[in-house]
Amino acid sequence: MANELNVTQPSQIPDAGLNLDADVVVIGSGAGGAVTAYELARTGAKVVVLEAGPHIPSSAFQEHAPTALETLYEDHGNQVNTTGDLPILQGRCVGGSTVVNGAVCFRAPDQVLQSWVDDHGLDNLSPESLEPYFERVERNLSIHQNEPHEVNYNGRLLIEGAEKVGIRAAPISRNIKDCALTGHCISGCKTDRKQSMLVTYLPWASELGAKILSGTRAESFDVSGRRITAVNAVATDPNGKAKPVRIEAGLVVVAAGAVQTPLLFQKNKLGNSSGEVGRNFACHPSLAVFGEHDKDIYAWVGSTLSAQAGDFGNPLKGGYLLEAGMVGP
Repeated sequence: MANELNVTQPSQIPDAGLNLDADVVVIGSGAGGAVTAYELARTGAKVVVLEAGPHIPSSAFQEHAPTALETLYEDHGNQVNTTGDLPILQGRCVGGSTVVNGAVCFRAPDQVLQSWVDDHGLDNLSPESLEPYFERVERNLSIHQNEPHEVNYNGRLLIEGAEKVGIRAAPISRNIKDCALTGHCISGCKTDRKQSMLVTYLPWASELGAKILSGTRAESFDVSGRRITAVNAVATDPNGKAKPVRIEAGLVVVAAGAVQTPLLFQKNKLGNSSGEVGRNFACHPSLAVFGEHDKDIYAWVGSTLSAQAGDFGNPLKGGYLLEAGMVGP
């Protein structure tokens, strides 16, 4: 098991509040925020990380989906779009969605990166420029294709069937070390085999001096000219008592995910000279496909997500991605 992460809880903050100063404030502790915090702390920067959700150590995970939804997910797993027809599951805890996802890890496709270069002039985000960074993250998080014993029978059937009709298929790549195959990825990995931010980049950042505050939601900013000079947040303890937190900093990084980041900007009327904040949202809606077979599949055996097939190389052209997922008995 990983060492318990050093996190300042709302109950540890005085009722009168807390004032801090930092070189950098990072809002969000998921994949974006945790990596940013570590890389900046590695340079010697004084970093403060704000996480709106609670700190639930892996030793407290219940391997029980309803409990996980209540404690680890945004809006207790009830986050939907305005028309109510698209549920959007996201983590709301220290470690963010990396704590509750299926551990699947894709590189951004070359075609997408190249479109950013061609359409927006972002030459530093080309496939060639990002290659060494992809490689470093993959090493740090032990990202690799599922081993043969981790691919369950329905995964093998998906690969075999796809290959017969000429569809590209392969075992899924996950950020796992010696998977215990418990099937509880979406409830948090109690064994710390999943290399989420909770057991990798956040502890690494903390060891370098980064301060992590849980249950502390960024609400507003102090602005001077074109610069943010301070973040104003609220830490809410288990009894519902709200405590003000203020951090003055030379740099603010908002890494609160594809939903909460634009909402924070919109709320504060910031960063929207282009009029694009809140637009261009993209996600991957999913549905279940079932088939009837002439033999038992035992789909609950093996990794939560074991194999994939389809057009996962160029999402700009549309198409689909089939994943062989675990199905309970």
